[in-house]
Amino acid sequence: MRGAFGLGAPRVLLALPKFNKWKRDVLRATEALSLTAIELKRIQELLSLFQAHNCRRVDAVYDGLLTWLENAEREYDRKNFKGIIASANPREHRGVLVSEGLEPGDLRWDCPRGASPARTPEALAAVLTPMLLNCRVLHLVDPYFGKHGHRKVLTKLMQVIADNEIVLDEVKVHCAARGATCSYFEEEVAKMIPHLSENTTVSFVRWEERAGRDKLHNRYVLTDLGGIALGIGLDSGDTGQTDDLLLLPREQYQHRWKQYVMDDGTFEKFDTPAPIRGRRPSGGQRRNRRSPHR
Repeated sequence: MRGAFGLGAPRVLLALPKFNKWKRDVLRATEALSLTAIELKRIQELLSLFQAHNCRRVDAVYDGLLTWLENAEREYDRKNFKGIIASANPREHRGVLVSEGLEPGDLRWDCPRGASPARTPEALAAVLTPMLLNCRVLHLVDPYFGKHGHRKVLTKLMQVIADNEIVLDEVKVHCAARGATCSYFEEEVAKMIPHLSENTTVSFVRWEERAGRDKLHNRYVLTDLGGIALGIGLDSGDTGQTDDLLLLPREQYQHRWKQYVMDDGTFEKFDTPAPIRGRRPSGGQRRNRRSPHR
């Protein structure tokens, strides 16, 4: 299962219970096994990988009187996920994947690294929803952001977050200056305010290219869980159009994260228009929490 988990992989560990407790239970379980030094080293490396890259559901229910497998099955029934890897399936639960005999190519195990949804707000949001519901920060990169189609997609993404009662630590849109004044840009994006949840704040940064550096062209969705590259953009298109969304490998993700989120000097910051805050009433108050991997 090398490469099955971690940044740039299509899977992420659901920490159930909280990761540190889960890790202690794993280490305690290894003490009862006659493991070789190499096997112990592999377990330590796997734990380090999971500690650097995992997510936690703040509304998950864990009953200490039940076994871990029983709790995992109950959480799957409450709000299902890809699967539960276990050494046995005593209750023949539909979400449990028995580790022995599990091989690449098994449809129960394989996760796609890309998708080709229709260029509609609903279809794009559906593909991005698993990442939206588990990330802590969201950065949307599209040089041409500001058109009506972009606003419709962003509004739909924020609706998914609000409907699931999630409040992210940060939502930021990165785009190109393209000669438009800051006041005009603010007027255009302000049209989204009535459609966004009152718990949603969206910030913006507009960039310009530097001579001899990268072209401000590609489109991305960057989160603390990983990144997605889009072939066309973060706007809705004409009926019948599709786009290719591809998971960024670790190195490419880290490179783009440094450029846009960390501002490594690749682009020149032109301005930072005023953030917008939604007005639509919402009951969402919970935040996604996970350990940062950088």
